[in-house]
Amino acid sequence: MLHRKESWKMIRIGRGGLWNNSYKDEIFFCKKNHFDFIQIWFKDGELLVNDLPSPKEEYIKKAGFPVILHALFEPDDFERYGNRLLDLVSFFGDKEVIVHPVCKKKAVNQRTEYELAEHVLDFSQKAKARGILWYLENNSVLDIFHYKKEDLEIVYKADSYVEQLLDIAHIDNYQHLEDIISVKFPRCLHAAGKHFAVPHEHLPLTCGDIDYKLVFQKYLHGYSGRIILEVDGSGEEMEASKRILDEAVLYA
Repeated sequence: MLHRKESWKMIRIGRGGLWNNSYKDEIFFCKKNHFDFIQIWFKDGELLVNDLPSPKEEYIKKAGFPVILHALFEPDDFERYGNRLLDLVSFFGDKEVIVHPVCKKKAVNQRTEYELAEHVLDFSQKAKARGILWYLENNSVLDIFHYKKEDLEIVYKADSYVEQLLDIAHIDNYQHLEDIISVKFPRCLHAAGKHFAVPHEHLPLTCGDIDYKLVFQKYLHGYSGRIILEVDGSGEEMEASKRILDEAVLYA
């Protein structure tokens, strides 16, 4: 294992939990490979951890391994499940949460990003009142909205409290990456491999066109915050991805 230099002191590296796995096995894997926390998905008001009895939050808290929640929210879900999400964040005591905006239940139009900005403003007021920091994730081209530089500008000009989660595997190319960073420098990252010619992939970091050493040296130099590996693959591929990320972060 690499020894972190001084510039790493504010970087925490986590793993996106695979909900088809045993939660106990996930914790064991994270401890073995020196991950700092697990990302747990939240959708339709429920925690997506498949093998835990209800109430799942009680088991997760008792297990004692740090988590961050990752909520998949349709625009209306901010009102429907926002308070429930913030209650869970307060229960776990970490005071940070991720929201990934999607719009699958109705058509995306020229007003969708402005509607998202309105929900962001309202949610930020609630989160700030509870002392909770929250991150909004950028989409890939498949989701149409909250994807381009112009989309992100609408939200971050409307609300200065929300922080950006940059999903590096959602970029089309390095220019797209640079455009996103120019709007608001991220304080949280999702990392995975991707071929630029493919609209959406979450491959091991050993695959695809993204050079993570270049990303941290040129585009994210000086980065501090969370990094979450969102990789579909075997345990060996996840371990190799973690090593690549550890080496790349030396350039942050």
